[in-house]
Amino acid sequence: MNQAVYITTSLGSCLTIILIFLNYIRKFNTDNFQRKLLLAMLCAAFMAIIANFMDRYFDGMPGTNIHYIMYAANSLFLFTQNCTYYLGVVFIDYFAYKSVERSRKIIIAMTIFLALYLVSVIANLPLGFYFYISGENRNIHGSLFILRLLLSYFSVLLIIIDVFLSSKYFRHSQAYLVALFILIIGIGATFDITMHESSLVWPCFAASVLYIYFFILQSDSKIDSLTQIGNRSSFNEFIDKLSRQNTKASYSIAMIDMDRFKEINDSLGHLVGDNALRDVAMIIKDSIRSSDFAARYGGDEFVLAVGAEYDIEKVIARILDTMDQQNKKRGHPYQLYISYGYDVYTTKSGESIYEFLAKIDAMMYRQKEERKKKGIPSSITGKITN
Repeated sequence: MNQAVYITTSLGSCLTIILIFLNYIRKFNTDNFQRKLLLAMLCAAFMAIIANFMDRYFDGMPGTNIHYIMYAANSLFLFTQNCTYYLGVVFIDYFAYKSVERSRKIIIAMTIFLALYLVSVIANLPLGFYFYISGENRNIHGSLFILRLLLSYFSVLLIIIDVFLSSKYFRHSQAYLVALFILIIGIGATFDITMHESSLVWPCFAASVLYIYFFILQSDSKIDSLTQIGNRSSFNEFIDKLSRQNTKASYSIAMIDMDRFKEINDSLGHLVGDNALRDVAMIIKDSIRSSDFAARYGGDEFVLAVGAEYDIEKVIARILDTMDQQNKKRGHPYQLYISYGYDVYTTKSGESIYEFLAKIDAMMYRQKEERKKKGIPSSITGKITN
């Protein structure tokens, strides 16, 4: 293969990965576990590319030292390539489920597999079943070379299976991202399997990671940095989508406002107030499905939207019940109370989304005033009507 081509593609892939790594490592307003997974995958990929490059660069050069360098480079490549792809499995799974506990279990299984694979790579040095270096310092396929490829790219199959089983957890934008990731990695795998001298494996991988990174940046721009749910920008995008929808669809939308939030800030300080906001956001997030929508509308106000076929009253009741349980435990120096207003919005009904939001916002504030007059801190009275 033309060495200049391989040097160019390897250098381009490395630079892409380095730039993503240096930029992402400084971002702390993102999902920390997701961040660690992606950074680990980038480190493994960088080492794999360097090892692969050393093997290709020194292939056929004379010298005893070159012989040992090629053995070391190939062995490192086999292990780090597997690390890269299997970390990709964990990343995609976490991307779907957002479950740290589930991902850690997969990491344990992956670590056991990689440890066994590392033993086999070390055993290959004297036995040469994956590869061996000839007297002319050429990288020669061993008798189990196909097994090596299967072990490396079985991860792609795992991602496909995982995506199929967890498709209901993906939003449409995430599904497109994962599909493209699989496609690009699959193209790279095909070149690796069918063309031993291919130079497109790592450029394909770098392209897929770059696309993922752009998606993460775009997603982070729509996440409220304090509460880690959607922000006003994501809500504006949501209602813009509703206003442009060409078919009829109904959504139950609720506006929620924290009661006595100013008292928390004034008496306990803004840091404690921030904790109270996080608590309310987490309770709302845990009370809805991953396919539903929740965002911090602004200040101490939140909004959520679920399909109209799901009982919004039960969702609100879950939120209030969870808050009541937390208040009874008295694990925080504050109590959580909310006011809310909700109704069903139907697209293409003649009512603008902005008129609808103004209506349920008025419902929410009317409930707040009514309860304030009666001295009632919390209520599960159902929908507020005009």
